[in-house]
Amino acid sequence: MSIGAVVFDLFGTLVPEFLLRAWEGMFEGMARALGADASSFRREWDATIVERQTGGFQTVEDNVRAICGRLGLVPTNAQVAGALEVRDALYAERFRPQPGAVETLTWLRERGYATALVSMCAPDAPALWRASPLGGLVEVLVFSCEVGLRKPDPAIYLAASGGMGVDPAECLYVGDGSNRELTGAAAVGMRPVRIVDPTEDVEMLRPNPDDWTGAEIRSLGEVRDLLEGAGSV
Repeated sequence: MSIGAVVFDLFGTLVPEFLLRAWEGMFEGMARALGADASSFRREWDATIVERQTGGFQTVEDNVRAICGRLGLVPTNAQVAGALEVRDALYAERFRPQPGAVETLTWLRERGYATALVSMCAPDAPALWRASPLGGLVEVLVFSCEVGLRKPDPAIYLAASGGMGVDPAECLYVGDGSNRELTGAAAVGMRPVRIVDPTEDVEMLRPNPDDWTGAEIRSLGEVRDLLEGAGSV
């Protein structure tokens, strides 16, 4: 079956993944703003990941306040705002299109390919996406915080293919391999390819990575090569 649709991951694929040192620094800054112990704050942040990514919290602020409650803290509004500013600053710096992202998505649209985004994310990601240069360039948006599903649950991939009205076997899946997303996509019949950024010479955030030995590309521009038959999946 020929490929008629492309499903993209978000972080590490269409926008950069976070530098690990900056990611860890975010928790230190948020805890400092709240007057919390950094290790305790981080522990509770990790403990609330499923709720955060599946709609259990309507906002990141709700998540922060819930963590403070677990830690026995009663922060002021100013302290909560300060913690959120630390997170917002990191996301503002990293939430930008990867090289070739806008051009690739535009090329796919012009040639009639259906497109979807599948992202495991907190409740602030959808607004960041819609406000970015990428907003409006992908037809079907599947944010975990909105649909209540996480990778590699088959249902999150089927939500993407179903939203596009195509069979999973018609879908090329492009992702960096975090959260076992590539094997998850393959399990429903999609054709996954891992995108590897050769310029990444520092440690990046890679939660639950796939042990992937399949197809790889080095840039988003290579998606076009694959679809035009210059490569294979």
